[in-house]
Amino acid sequence: MRTSKAKTPKWNIPENLQALIDADSSDGDGIWQDDSWDPILLTVMAGTSYGGRDIPLSWQIEFQPADVRLEKVNKAIEARGIEPDGYGWAKLIEEVFAKDHPELADELHFGDTEIDSCVVWVESESTCKTLIEVTWSLIQVS
Repeated sequence: MRTSKAKTPKWNIPENLQALIDADSSDGDGIWQDDSWDPILLTVMAGTSYGGRDIPLSWQIEFQPADVRLEKVNKAIEARGIEPDGYGWAKLIEEVFAKDHPELADELHFGDTEIDSCVVWVESESTCKTLIEVTWSLIQVS
């Protein structure tokens, strides 16, 4: 278990991201992933549709709340009356994000979250960068 806050990873998206995604799949449903925010996995995907419209690239973060590295922060969340599962984490992220970034809050999508995993996706790189930074700050233990 961590005993101090980990250094915040650098936001490092390849300049040729679209080419990497296109090369991943001939049918346009390619992905690119970055695990430098571990335990958060960042995934950028092609081939997403939402509300009847195509999304050129969707930007998703995902992590498992049961990860042993989150034990201490999960206890703190539980003490606040929030279940430290995927849904509880989604609720916490949504609340903190809406408080700190109200102009972007409507851009968060939580539909793929489950008990075992917190999944949040957005439609833009800039919103995802903000989302991952907010989430990173929440999962750090001191």
